[in-house]
Amino acid sequence: YVLFSSNITTVHSTASGMTIEHVSTGLKNVAVLDQPGRKDALRLLAMTEPMLDAAAEASYEQMPFNVDVHVLKRTIIAVAQQASRICSREPRLLEVPSPVYVLGDIHANLYDLEFFRKTIWPAGPEVTAGDFLFLGDFVDRGKDSIAVVAYIMSMKILNPDKWWMIRGNHETREVNGNVEHYGDGSFLAQSISVFGESDGYAVWESVNQFFDTLPLAAAIDDTIFCVHGGIPRALCRPGSSLDLIRQMPCPLRCVQAGETVYDMLWSDPSSPEQEMGNQLDASGFGQSARGCTCFSERSIALFLEMHGFKHVFRGHEAQQSGIGVSKNSQLTTIFSTSKDHFAPEVKTTCGCVLVSREGILPIIRGEPALRAFRAYSPPPAAPAPAPAQRPALKQLDGNSPQAARTAPGGKVEEADAKPDGLFVC
Repeated sequence: YVLFSSNITTVHSTASGMTIEHVSTGLKNVAVLDQPGRKDALRLLAMTEPMLDAAAEASYEQMPFNVDVHVLKRTIIAVAQQASRICSREPRLLEVPSPVYVLGDIHANLYDLEFFRKTIWPAGPEVTAGDFLFLGDFVDRGKDSIAVVAYIMSMKILNPDKWWMIRGNHETREVNGNVEHYGDGSFLAQSISVFGESDGYAVWESVNQFFDTLPLAAAIDDTIFCVHGGIPRALCRPGSSLDLIRQMPCPLRCVQAGETVYDMLWSDPSSPEQEMGNQLDASGFGQSARGCTCFSERSIALFLEMHGFKHVFRGHEAQQSGIGVSKNSQLTTIFSTSKDHFAPEVKTTCGCVLVSREGILPIIRGEPALRAFRAYSPPPAAPAPAPAQRPALKQLDGNSPQAARTAPGGKVEEADAKPDGLFVC
């Protein structure tokens, strides 16, 4: 084991005497010897990290694995199987303590994943204070689905009590196997391209079996509810309980429209027009632009009151400035990729959120000529492919390119760029 002190003791001298404060370090003891799958995870990291290092450059496009593809195939399958064993033992509703960094959609983007790796856990998650929670959508759209899943599965094996992941809609076969819709950005297409048809399907299926075991939601300090898409109708009905999530089967291979899990993976916030019009039911639910469930400010208030939360974190929708806050500042959308969702000429960035004893801190990636701004306008809609009280979070933009440019009366405020390329708002 590597043993860490669980607290830092601080002695304060005041006019009335001395006080002692114990502050949690957020570090956990790490088993390093007999961890099942550790050797395979380290081997896969050794194959993947050169690609992450190369991805640090803004000009990065794609870099092939510089290893024997048969060795790579066997290692990915072995790591996926061990990661599945770990996640299958976890509750369907994770309970994650603060401090914790919360990241949204990655979507096969090594460029931004490498930024977070070098900025937030440069020495590794095991020696970084706090936990890490990912809100799903690891694959598709970007070009490096295989490298991203190789990295996140390896991290799960090496840091099983610090590295947490929940399922997104792209962690389903119906989506990440949809080559017709996503083309070369499809996880299945990339698997076949690297490994050939037969072995590509084997790798794709083994990783999807890992996805089948991912938890469906998380609670941070019993205060913040985290989900990929949004709150389900079923949990806003009288007498409903979070046991509905806790009792979901694992593994869960198929997610059908109309089911509670489908709402959790696919739903979106309602539009202002829906909120003001007569388009929502008594609990504030309606139909989103994707043809799935949408939830309103009324739905969120009902959910929070019924289940004792103060805030909802989600991913699922592209945010031009990485973080979006809406619905009376009770809903935060986190998007951790800056690529593959907007027109090439549109300036975009990505972000994550740190939840700590100090409250909720949004962290946005910056560039020298880039500014994080705040505006008030509705988020973009995308069609679905076929078959203890915390301080309020500051309002940030999370809007479509056109809406961000033309929002009438939208207040735009520049955030100072930090030397390390972060905007801390």
